[in-house]
Amino acid sequence: MDVDVMPDGTTYFSKFYVCFKGLKDGWIEGCRRVIRLDGCFLNGICRGQLLSAISRDANNHIYPIAWAVVSVESKETWKWFIDLLIEDLGMGVGHGLTLISDQHKGLLEAVKERVPAAEHRQCARQICANFMKRFKGQMFRKLFWYAAAATTPAKFEQHMNEIKKLEPLAYDNLMERDPKTWIFRKRPLITMLEEIRIYVIERLYRQKIKGQSWDLTICPTIRLKLSKLKDLQRSV
Repeated sequence: MDVDVMPDGTTYFSKFYVCFKGLKDGWIEGCRRVIRLDGCFLNGICRGQLLSAISRDANNHIYPIAWAVVSVESKETWKWFIDLLIEDLGMGVGHGLTLISDQHKGLLEAVKERVPAAEHRQCARQICANFMKRFKGQMFRKLFWYAAAATTPAKFEQHMNEIKKLEPLAYDNLMERDPKTWIFRKRPLITMLEEIRIYVIERLYRQKIKGQSWDLTICPTIRLKLSKLKDLQRSV
């Protein structure tokens, strides 16, 4: 926990960071060296931001690493958060690490300063959300993800040209689904942090029990992907 001490000696709450040893050790031992950094607004009585760092486990499922409550999402708060991550995860200057984020300027600058050797990429889902504000409809969403998943410049250009051809249809009156609201964000700070703690620990336990029941050297989701790739190779 971090506090601000005023000139008159009064102490005020400033920031709170959480990273459990089990999550830290799990990431170091069994997760890809890819971390997604993001922040969201708190909608309850206590306003502020919730910063988070997540990854993917060996079965390609979401793996929470750390989270923090701060007053505002800025370069300074991101530097503070990343410094604690570096200490917990032993990231050094970022060699062999990939960070994924939105286009928040403070976060971009903090990453450059704290982990300059890390590969930094923009989140495709964030870009898609901004893209869909102008190009509405499932047709554009599918083309966007085709372009994002393209493995050659020619394929990428092909899908982008298809989007350009359909651009006149972008302003049709199509319904958009409202984004889901994370209920934790409406809680008071201590209640919210406790509910997150319980949720993460229970989820980690369930995933561990499920994993121990698998009699496999390769996790089910990865095995399914390999099976699809083998089927595709037969038709090449």
